[in-house]
Amino acid sequence: MFHESNVVELKSKLIDEVKNEIIAFLNTKGGKIYVGVNDDGTINESFLEENRDALSLKLASWLQEAFYPLPSNLVTFDFDEDGVLEIDVEEGNNKPYYLREKGPKPSGVYKRVGTSIRKCSEDEILKMIMDSKAYDYESDISDNQDLTFRFLSKFCDEHEIDFGDKQMVTLGLRRANGLYTNLGLLLSDESPVCVKVAEYDGQMNFKLKKTFEGSLLKALLDTQEQAERMNDVSAVIDRVSWKRIETPSYPGSSLREIILNAFCHTNYFIRSNIKVEFYKDKVKITSPGGLYKTTLEDVLKGVQTYRNERLVHLLDKLGLIENYGTGIARTLNAYKGTGKEPEFYDSENFFIVYLPNLNYRDEINDEINDEINDEINDEINDLGLSIIRTVKSNPGIKADKIYEILSSDDKGITLNMVRNSIRRELGKYIELRGSRKTGGYYLKEVPYKPGE
Repeated sequence: MFHESNVVELKSKLIDEVKNEIIAFLNTKGGKIYVGVNDDGTINESFLEENRDALSLKLASWLQEAFYPLPSNLVTFDFDEDGVLEIDVEEGNNKPYYLREKGPKPSGVYKRVGTSIRKCSEDEILKMIMDSKAYDYESDISDNQDLTFRFLSKFCDEHEIDFGDKQMVTLGLRRANGLYTNLGLLLSDESPVCVKVAEYDGQMNFKLKKTFEGSLLKALLDTQEQAERMNDVSAVIDRVSWKRIETPSYPGSSLREIILNAFCHTNYFIRSNIKVEFYKDKVKITSPGGLYKTTLEDVLKGVQTYRNERLVHLLDKLGLIENYGTGIARTLNAYKGTGKEPEFYDSENFFIVYLPNLNYRDEINDEINDEINDEINDEINDLGLSIIRTVKSNPGIKADKIYEILSSDDKGITLNMVRNSIRRELGKYIELRGSRKTGGYYLKEVPYKPGE
């Protein structure tokens, strides 16, 4: 039984539509076409009665006359033991492949999408041409030559980085003949870069919506700053150590790294927006342009390719990149041991990263624990926690001794502050045993729980 998939197509007859299927596989990831098979996967008995020599001649003629560029050695065919014509198509390196009679336009260029094909848009055809010819967007001459660099110059001045005519040429912002490149355009105040940052509530209504424009450098810094503001930190008191444990929603440098990665690897030739979208349980970072000359599997293994090599080099010179090609690895490492993992999705036109929110929990299951922790956090300040930890380590300790221990590290603490904290805030957690003259403080044996 035969089954269609993103790399398998079934056709009952060798009709002209098969040409379109061959074109689509050449322009995508390759695949197989089984001719003589019905849509339900059964063999078309009438096809078996056709003349094999005539079918072979017809297909061979197509390969020489119907397609351009000629798909030499990329398409092979033969009849299998069931009499089905099996056409093997490899992905081509000289895209776009198209029907010669139609030319390199939407009516003659196809691509595979799932289990079907569709015509390519003019933008997609242009992108194929650029990729096949190794077009370097960064170094191409910018259409806009009326550029200013106020933000970049100010940033360099503030960080004591040399930035003049010589550096602009060396870094690739301008050619020796004085013409600005597209990299110069991206870093200029007139940059077309547009970044969308949004936050949604549980019903997908906007809680926040911002757009950052201008120099790519400014958009990057503004986006990272806004994202860090939205990286909420939860604080929970550990009843064993009596320390306040803080957990950022997005651990380590994961949020910063993925945003930086999006800016570094976006295909700026595609007129689309970088997006950073915060949901209750995750953040989604979308960058235009799929992975560049690599696979997701290789990226997760640490393999890196650079679509914007000069931009990466420039950001490194500006001190915004610590290590080339470590963003994904550092992000994965930040989530180790948390019980949650980032997710990555790659398509031809977009690369998407989902970072799970470590502070997102099932509200029903955690309602009681949240109530307890919220009350403790409201009641006990840092001084109170220090007193509790000191009492735990020194059962029977007196107030003046607590003061002596804590004030050795913080000269701002007074004996009255210690006594007031014990009397006003900590009665649920520590107790005086014995007289005030001869007794001392101990942790209560039964931990306090709200409502008891």
